[in-house]
Amino acid sequence: MAYSSTLLTNKVGIVTGAGSPFGIGRSLVMSLALAGAKAVYATDLTLVNIPSLQQEVKDAGCLCQVHGAILDVTSEEQTISVLKEIIATYGRLDFFFANAGFGYYKTLEDTDSKYYDFAINVMQRSFFLALKYGGNAMCNTSEEKPRPSGSIIVTSSMAGVAGAISDISYSTAKAAVAGMLKSASVQLSASRIRVNSIAPGFIKSSIAATSASTVSGAAFDEKLNKDNAQDVFDKVMGYHAEEKYYYNRIPEPVEIANIGVFLASDLSAAVNAQNIVADSGKTAAAFGETIIAPVKPMKPLEP
Repeated sequence: MAYSSTLLTNKVGIVTGAGSPFGIGRSLVMSLALAGAKAVYATDLTLVNIPSLQQEVKDAGCLCQVHGAILDVTSEEQTISVLKEIIATYGRLDFFFANAGFGYYKTLEDTDSKYYDFAINVMQRSFFLALKYGGNAMCNTSEEKPRPSGSIIVTSSMAGVAGAISDISYSTAKAAVAGMLKSASVQLSASRIRVNSIAPGFIKSSIAATSASTVSGAAFDEKLNKDNAQDVFDKVMGYHAEEKYYYNRIPEPVEIANIGVFLASDLSAAVNAQNIVADSGKTAAAFGETIIAPVKPMKPLEP
Protein backbone atom coordinates (compact mmCIF):
# COMPACT_ATOMS: atom_id res chain seq x y z
CA MET A 1 0.00 0.00 0.00
CA ALA A 2 1.26 3.49 -0.84
CA TYR A 3 1.19 5.76 2.20
CA SER A 4 1.72 9.49 2.29
CA SER A 5 5.28 9.89 3.53
CA THR A 6 4.09 12.76 5.73
CA LEU A 7 1.22 10.92 7.43
CA LEU A 8 3.25 10.30 10.60
CA THR A 9 5.74 13.16 10.34
CA ASN A 10 7.74 13.63 13.57
CA LYS A 11 5.87 10.77 15.26
CA VAL A 12 7.82 8.37 17.48
CA GLY A 13 6.61 5.02 18.71
CA ILE A 14 7.18 1.43 19.70
CA VAL A 15 6.12 -1.94 18.31
CA THR A 16 6.41 -5.00 20.54
CA GLY A 17 6.73 -8.45 19.04
CA ALA A 18 8.56 -7.01 16.03
CA GLY A 19 11.41 -9.50 16.01
CA SER A 20 9.79 -12.38 14.17
CA PRO A 21 11.08 -13.08 10.66
CA PHE A 22 7.69 -12.59 9.03
CA GLY A 23 4.59 -11.26 10.71
CA ILE A 24 2.42 -8.40 11.89
CA GLY A 25 5.07 -6.74 14.07
CA ARG A 26 7.67 -6.60 11.33
CA SER A 27 5.10 -5.35 8.82
CA LEU A 28 3.95 -2.68 11.27
CA VAL A 29 7.47 -1.28 11.60
CA MET A 30 7.95 -1.21 7.84
CA SER A 31 4.56 0.39 7.21
CA LEU A 32 5.02 3.02 9.92
CA ALA A 33 8.37 3.91 8.38
CA LEU A 34 6.80 4.24 4.93
CA ALA A 35 4.17 6.53 6.45
CA GLY A 36 6.89 8.92 7.59
CA ALA A 37 7.40 8.07 11.27
CA LYS A 38 10.49 9.72 12.71
CA ALA A 39 11.51 6.71 14.80
CA VAL A 40 10.18 3.27 15.67
CA TYR A 41 11.50 1.02 18.43
CA ALA A 42 11.20 -2.58 17.24
CA THR A 43 11.24 -4.76 20.35
CA ASP A 44 11.23 -8.47 21.08
CA LEU A 45 12.93 -11.19 23.11
CA THR A 46 15.58 -11.51 20.40
CA LEU A 47 16.86 -9.05 17.82
CA VAL A 48 18.27 -11.56 15.33
CA ASN A 49 15.89 -10.38 12.58
CA ILE A 50 16.06 -6.64 13.29
CA PRO A 51 19.16 -5.83 11.15
CA SER A 52 17.42 -7.12 8.03
CA LEU A 53 14.35 -5.06 8.94
CA GLN A 54 16.48 -1.95 9.35
CA GLN A 55 18.02 -2.63 5.96
CA GLU A 56 14.60 -3.03 4.34
CA VAL A 57 13.52 0.33 5.75
CA LYS A 58 16.70 1.94 4.46
CA ASP A 59 16.37 0.31 1.03
CA ALA A 60 12.83 1.68 0.78
CA GLY A 61 14.25 5.19 1.04
CA CYS A 62 12.69 5.88 4.44
CA LEU A 63 14.34 8.32 6.82
CA CYS A 64 12.77 6.61 9.83
CA GLN A 65 15.20 5.48 12.51
CA VAL A 66 14.46 1.89 13.48
CA HIS A 67 15.91 0.98 16.87
CA GLY A 68 16.09 -2.61 18.03
CA ALA A 69 15.50 -3.16 21.75
CA ILE A 70 15.27 -6.30 23.84
CA LEU A 71 11.98 -6.32 25.71
CA ASP A 72 10.20 -8.95 27.74
CA VAL A 73 6.72 -7.45 27.62
CA THR A 74 5.76 -9.11 30.89
CA SER A 75 8.44 -7.11 32.71
CA GLU A 76 7.39 -3.84 34.28
CA GLU A 77 11.02 -2.80 34.72
CA GLN A 78 11.99 -3.49 31.10
CA THR A 79 8.90 -1.74 29.77
CA ILE A 80 9.66 1.38 31.80
CA SER A 81 13.32 1.25 30.78
CA VAL A 82 12.60 1.17 27.04
CA LEU A 83 10.05 3.98 27.34
CA LYS A 84 12.50 6.11 29.33
CA GLU A 85 15.09 5.56 26.60
CA ILE A 86 12.61 6.74 23.97
CA ILE A 87 11.77 9.88 25.94
CA ALA A 88 15.45 10.58 26.67
CA THR A 89 16.30 10.25 22.97
CA TYR A 90 13.30 11.85 21.27
CA GLY A 91 11.35 13.61 24.01
CA ARG A 92 8.04 12.09 22.97
CA LEU A 93 5.97 8.96 22.43
CA ASP A 94 3.11 9.07 19.94
CA PHE A 95 2.09 5.47 19.31
CA PHE A 96 2.45 2.18 21.14
CA PHE A 97 1.63 -1.10 19.40
CA ALA A 98 1.19 -3.81 22.04
CA ASN A 99 1.60 -6.58 19.51
CA ALA A 100 3.68 -9.26 21.22
CA GLY A 101 2.06 -12.64 21.58
CA PHE A 102 2.20 -16.30 20.64
CA GLY A 103 -0.17 -18.99 19.47
CA TYR A 104 0.70 -22.38 20.91
CA TYR A 105 -2.45 -24.50 21.03
CA LYS A 106 -3.18 -26.65 24.08
CA THR A 107 -6.37 -28.46 24.95
CA LEU A 108 -8.06 -27.60 28.23
CA GLU A 109 -6.99 -31.04 29.49
CA ASP A 110 -3.34 -30.24 28.74
CA THR A 111 -3.39 -26.66 30.05
CA ASP A 112 -1.94 -26.23 33.51
CA SER A 113 -2.07 -23.07 35.60
CA LYS A 114 1.58 -22.25 34.90
CA TYR A 115 1.03 -22.16 31.15
CA TYR A 116 -2.25 -20.27 31.55
CA ASP A 117 -0.55 -17.61 33.69
CA PHE A 118 2.27 -17.32 31.16
CA ALA A 119 -0.17 -16.68 28.31
CA ILE A 120 -2.08 -14.10 30.34
CA ASN A 121 1.15 -12.35 31.30
CA VAL A 122 2.42 -12.16 27.72
CA MET A 123 -0.82 -11.08 26.08
CA GLN A 124 -2.87 -9.34 28.78
CA ARG A 125 -0.53 -8.06 31.51
CA SER A 126 1.70 -6.62 28.77
CA PHE A 127 -1.23 -4.54 27.52
CA PHE A 128 -1.81 -3.19 31.03
CA LEU A 129 1.85 -2.14 31.14
CA ALA A 130 1.51 -0.52 27.72
CA LEU A 131 -1.55 1.41 28.86
CA LYS A 132 -0.08 2.53 32.18
CA TYR A 133 3.47 3.41 31.21
CA GLY A 134 2.84 4.11 27.54
CA GLY A 135 0.15 6.51 28.71
CA ASN A 136 2.65 8.19 31.04
CA ALA A 137 5.19 8.55 28.23
CA MET A 138 2.61 10.06 25.88
CA CYS A 139 2.09 12.81 28.44
CA ASN A 140 5.70 13.98 28.08
CA THR A 141 5.65 17.23 26.15
CA SER A 142 8.20 19.31 24.30
CA GLU A 143 8.43 22.22 21.90
CA GLU A 144 7.56 19.86 19.04
CA LYS A 145 4.76 18.23 21.05
CA PRO A 146 3.22 20.93 23.27
CA ARG A 147 0.45 18.80 24.79
CA PRO A 148 -0.16 15.16 25.69
CA SER A 149 -1.58 12.90 23.00
CA GLY A 150 -1.12 9.49 21.48
CA SER A 151 -2.56 6.27 20.19
CA ILE A 152 -2.24 2.88 21.87
CA ILE A 153 -3.13 -0.13 19.73
CA VAL A 154 -3.21 -3.73 20.90
CA THR A 155 -3.28 -6.80 18.70
CA SER A 156 -6.30 -8.79 19.82
CA SER A 157 -7.72 -11.70 17.80
CA MET A 158 -10.90 -13.13 16.40
CA ALA A 159 -10.20 -15.83 19.00
CA GLY A 160 -11.42 -13.28 21.51
CA VAL A 161 -14.88 -13.32 19.96
CA ALA A 162 -15.11 -16.93 18.72
CA GLY A 163 -14.51 -20.16 20.61
CA ALA A 164 -13.24 -22.54 17.95
CA ILE A 165 -10.18 -20.55 16.91
CA SER A 166 -7.61 -21.15 19.63
CA ASP A 167 -7.17 -22.51 23.14
CA ILE A 168 -8.64 -21.14 26.38
CA SER A 169 -5.47 -19.29 27.43
CA TYR A 170 -5.09 -17.42 24.15
CA SER A 171 -8.81 -16.74 23.75
CA THR A 172 -9.12 -15.44 27.31
CA ALA A 173 -6.18 -13.07 26.94
CA LYS A 174 -7.42 -11.72 23.61
CA ALA A 175 -10.99 -11.27 24.84
CA ALA A 176 -9.66 -9.47 27.90
CA VAL A 177 -7.66 -6.87 25.99
CA ALA A 178 -10.67 -6.05 23.84
CA GLY A 179 -12.53 -5.31 27.07
CA MET A 180 -9.67 -3.49 28.77
CA LEU A 181 -9.48 -0.88 26.05
CA LYS A 182 -12.99 0.33 26.92
CA SER A 183 -12.01 1.36 30.43
CA ALA A 184 -8.58 2.54 29.33
CA SER A 185 -10.03 4.84 26.69
CA VAL A 186 -11.99 6.62 29.43
CA GLN A 187 -9.06 6.75 31.84
CA LEU A 188 -6.77 8.23 29.17
CA SER A 189 -9.30 10.54 27.55
CA ALA A 190 -8.25 13.61 29.55
CA SER A 191 -4.74 13.07 28.18
CA ARG A 192 -5.99 12.94 24.57
CA ILE A 193 -4.82 9.35 24.20
CA ARG A 194 -6.88 6.97 22.08
CA VAL A 195 -6.98 3.21 22.64
CA ASN A 196 -8.07 0.67 20.04
CA SER A 197 -7.47 -2.95 19.14
CA ILE A 198 -7.12 -4.92 15.94
CA ALA A 199 -8.47 -8.47 15.99
CA PRO A 200 -6.99 -10.42 13.08
CA GLY A 201 -8.07 -13.84 11.97
CA PHE A 202 -5.56 -16.35 10.63
CA ILE A 203 -2.63 -14.43 9.15
CA LYS A 204 0.22 -15.58 6.92
CA SER A 205 2.98 -15.18 9.47
CA SER A 206 5.73 -17.02 11.28
CA ILE A 207 3.84 -17.14 14.59
CA ALA A 208 3.09 -20.82 14.09
CA ALA A 209 6.80 -21.53 13.72
CA THR A 210 8.09 -19.20 16.43
CA SER A 211 5.56 -19.76 19.21
CA ALA A 212 7.21 -22.98 20.39
CA SER A 213 10.43 -21.02 20.89
CA THR A 214 8.53 -18.33 22.81
CA VAL A 215 7.01 -20.88 25.16
CA SER A 216 10.30 -22.71 25.71
CA GLY A 217 12.30 -19.51 26.08
CA ALA A 218 14.57 -20.29 23.14
CA ALA A 219 15.55 -17.68 20.55
CA PHE A 220 13.89 -18.00 17.18
CA ASP A 221 15.97 -17.42 14.08
CA GLU A 222 14.15 -19.29 11.33
CA LYS A 223 14.10 -17.22 8.17
CA LEU A 224 10.73 -17.03 6.47
CA ASN A 225 9.54 -14.97 3.55
CA LYS A 226 6.42 -14.40 1.51
CA ASP A 227 7.21 -17.36 -0.73
CA ASN A 228 7.23 -20.01 1.98
CA ALA A 229 5.15 -18.47 4.77
CA GLN A 230 1.97 -20.18 3.56
CA ASP A 231 3.71 -23.57 3.51
CA VAL A 232 4.96 -23.13 7.06
CA PHE A 233 1.52 -21.97 8.18
CA ASP A 234 -0.14 -25.01 6.64
CA LYS A 235 2.39 -27.52 8.00
CA VAL A 236 2.40 -26.22 11.56
CA MET A 237 -1.29 -25.36 11.89
CA GLY A 238 -2.59 -28.18 9.72
CA TYR A 239 -4.89 -25.68 8.03
CA HIS A 240 -5.32 -24.91 4.35
CA ALA A 241 -7.37 -21.95 3.23
CA GLU A 242 -10.22 -22.80 0.90
CA GLU A 243 -10.64 -19.59 -1.05
CA LYS A 244 -13.95 -20.52 -2.58
CA TYR A 245 -15.36 -17.87 -0.25
CA TYR A 246 -13.76 -14.56 0.63
CA TYR A 247 -14.08 -15.26 4.34
CA ASN A 248 -11.66 -18.17 3.99
CA ARG A 249 -8.78 -16.14 2.57
CA ILE A 250 -5.75 -15.71 4.83
CA PRO A 251 -4.48 -12.11 4.76
CA GLU A 252 -0.88 -10.96 4.52
CA PRO A 253 0.58 -9.27 7.63
CA VAL A 254 0.75 -5.95 5.79
CA GLU A 255 -3.05 -5.91 5.59
CA ILE A 256 -3.15 -5.71 9.38
CA ALA A 257 -0.32 -3.19 9.37
CA ASN A 258 -2.39 -0.96 7.07
CA ILE A 259 -5.05 -0.78 9.77
CA GLY A 260 -2.33 -0.08 12.31
CA VAL A 261 -1.00 2.90 10.37
CA PHE A 262 -4.54 4.25 10.14
CA LEU A 263 -5.04 3.93 13.90
CA ALA A 264 -1.66 5.52 14.67
CA SER A 265 -2.40 8.51 12.46
CA ASP A 266 -4.77 11.45 12.73
CA LEU A 267 -6.89 9.88 9.98
CA SER A 268 -8.50 7.88 12.79
CA ALA A 269 -8.95 10.82 15.17
CA ALA A 270 -12.62 9.90 15.70
CA VAL A 271 -11.90 6.22 16.35
CA ASN A 272 -11.53 5.37 20.03
CA ALA A 273 -12.32 2.33 22.23
CA GLN A 274 -12.97 0.11 19.21
CA ASN A 275 -12.07 -3.51 18.51
CA ILE A 276 -11.63 -3.79 14.75
CA VAL A 277 -12.08 -7.38 13.61
CA ALA A 278 -9.94 -8.00 10.52
CA ASP A 279 -10.64 -11.63 9.64
CA SER A 280 -11.94 -11.40 6.06
CA GLY A 281 -15.42 -12.01 7.49
CA LYS A 282 -14.61 -15.40 9.03
CA THR A 283 -16.40 -14.85 12.33
CA ALA A 284 -19.47 -13.54 10.51
CA ALA A 285 -19.49 -16.67 8.37
CA ALA A 286 -19.60 -18.81 11.54
CA PHE A 287 -20.54 -22.27 10.28
CA GLY A 288 -19.66 -21.47 6.69
CA GLU A 289 -21.83 -23.36 4.25
CA THR A 290 -22.68 -26.19 6.64
CA ILE A 291 -26.13 -24.73 7.36
CA ILE A 292 -27.08 -22.62 4.36
CA ALA A 293 -25.48 -24.93 1.74
CA PRO A 294 -23.05 -23.77 -0.97
CA VAL A 295 -23.45 -20.14 -1.99
CA LYS A 296 -23.11 -19.38 -5.69
CA PRO A 297 -21.11 -16.35 -6.88
CA MET A 298 -23.13 -13.27 -7.86
CA LYS A 299 -23.84 -12.71 -11.55
CA PRO A 300 -22.49 -9.59 -13.30
CA LEU A 301 -24.97 -6.77 -13.89
CA GLU A 302 -26.35 -7.15 -17.38
CA PRO A 303 -25.85 -4.19 -19.76
